[in-house]
Amino acid sequence: MKLMALGAATDLPLSALTSFRIGGSADYVLRPRSYGNIADALRVCTEAKLPVFVLGRGSNILASDGGFRGLILRLDTPLAPVEIIGTRILCCAFTPLSELCRKSVEAGLMGLERLAGIPGSVGGAVAMNAGAYGGEIKQVLRSVFILKDGQMRWVPVSDGDMGYRHSRFSYPDCIVLQAELQLQPDDGSAERVMRECLQARKEKQPLEYPSAGSVFKRPPGLFAGQLIEECGLKGYSIGGAQVSEKHAGFIINAGNATQAEVSALIAYIQNTVAARKGVSLHCEIKRLTEDGTCIS
Repeated sequence: MKLMALGAATDLPLSALTSFRIGGSADYVLRPRSYGNIADALRVCTEAKLPVFVLGRGSNILASDGGFRGLILRLDTPLAPVEIIGTRILCCAFTPLSELCRKSVEAGLMGLERLAGIPGSVGGAVAMNAGAYGGEIKQVLRSVFILKDGQMRWVPVSDGDMGYRHSRFSYPDCIVLQAELQLQPDDGSAERVMRECLQARKEKQPLEYPSAGSVFKRPPGLFAGQLIEECGLKGYSIGGAQVSEKHAGFIINAGNATQAEVSALIAYIQNTVAARKGVSLHCEIKRLTEDGTCIS
């Protein structure tokens, strides 16, 4: 097939491409060699009516046990180094967010230090407006270089473009290829704040187990993890999927968990919290189906 001529590999397990370590094999996986390589692959898939899913570092995804019957665009390998010009940063969207945060602090800048422990890519962070400890990427994001309808162009970021854990810069509307960020000179606190945020993650989150991060969005004025804990669900498990005993807002792969088991546990948590607390919990992680549908 034409995708193989573009460099795509075949039959790769999604369990090896996602932080949850769950998922069957994808028919095709392409780590692009250039931005043009992405556009070419999308054209091939459109002609062949083949589903496409854009996957960064796989840190917020629950993949199907049945795999994926299409092309996974694996955007986890930067095509250019991070460029810092004064307080302005240009970077490839495939850059690990943690790497960008570290480099910004090392360059004497502040604005990204609270996001240092988020495990995804810059593009993934833009697509979902990633945030932690009071910081969000929208606070420093100024423009994005996107691929949309076969064309590449820079687009300025407006106030209404980014919301709580979502933005208009996500597939299938577009693919973020590069990002421009505007930071501030470090007032002397950036490194300390970054260390504190990283330490807090280590102490409070189950980083020793495969997971997809926080499962649920924060309900207004409340905390999902606290609600789940108050319902007595810490440690509750279905098969190999378990509510973390360290942080109830996380579901961990405690041992060969399947997508079906995680989905069943998510539904059980939602039903229990709704019944006992009167609060609806909505998923933050994305659930990728075999046919390419992505469900929150």
